[in-house]
Amino acid sequence: MRRRTGLLLTAVLLTACRPTASATPTAPPTPPPDQGEAQASGAVSPEPDQPGRISVGGAVIRLEYEGSDLPVPPEVSEAWVRRSATMVSDYLGEFPVPSLELTLSGRGWGDVGFGMHQDGRWITVYCGRSTEEDDLVNDWVMVHEMLHAAFPDLARRHRWMQEGLSTYLEPIVRARAGNTTEQSVWRRWTRSMHHGRPRAGDEGLDITHTWGRTYWGGALFWLMVDVELRTQTDNQKSIRDVVRGILAEGGNGRANWSTQRVIEVADAATGTAVTSRLYARMAEAPGDVELDALYEQLGVARVDGEVIFDDDAPLAHVRWAITSK
Repeated sequence: MRRRTGLLLTAVLLTACRPTASATPTAPPTPPPDQGEAQASGAVSPEPDQPGRISVGGAVIRLEYEGSDLPVPPEVSEAWVRRSATMVSDYLGEFPVPSLELTLSGRGWGDVGFGMHQDGRWITVYCGRSTEEDDLVNDWVMVHEMLHAAFPDLARRHRWMQEGLSTYLEPIVRARAGNTTEQSVWRRWTRSMHHGRPRAGDEGLDITHTWGRTYWGGALFWLMVDVELRTQTDNQKSIRDVVRGILAEGGNGRANWSTQRVIEVADAATGTAVTSRLYARMAEAPGDVELDALYEQLGVARVDGEVIFDDDAPLAHVRWAITSK
């Protein structure tokens, strides 16, 4: 049987730390603009798929190539794009924008490198000369970049909220689609989530903009939102309700929102004050998260580098639901 707990996670796991010293914010670099032309929003064209044109989840994705030739056939590249877009659409109910210009850029000697997203309209993903079909089957970069289209643009100081959401959601979306395993998701999180915790001199996520705080601090914020929503509602509400609620109000990657609006819509979509309360503790102040205590409640442990689960832990049902429900 699933064990429940009435424990308020934020009261136990979060500490509203008082800044010990002011830190100079390190602003993340601004990526160069992606290539492509804006697509008009509206109804999806009824034209059938053809090379370079993929219809998924109510959206049309147009695919172009630049740079060196990719070492895989176009049909393999297009299958990768379709698979990634399908996973995102299945999680959200539809693809978050009506059209997307996607450029695959051949560059370097490795495999799938990194991607860039802009305005819910353009994505560029870089692939090296060593890219093989298996790399594309197991890739996470494409899903990460597509998820950026499911969240509005915010002011620069709130970039952690955008990057953190894609960082947190990407493995969840893939796990639900059978593209990765629950063990792999938690292995990655237990290895990397601590990078998001505040260090000495750090302030809230809105103030301290280091790499760790931007990506993993943002992911840690959304993890806490997800866990507390599920705990309070017995898994009836989750981060998916937050994202779907924002999209229902027009908050995709083509929109410019204030963070206050994101918080208000998130709370309204879940019927809770979870997002606003955690924002006050982690963004406006350097609230810490006792990750070891959180993992113990969720029934997650690392032994010799491997992840093991305790299904008798108080929040084991929450841990299970994150990647499956």
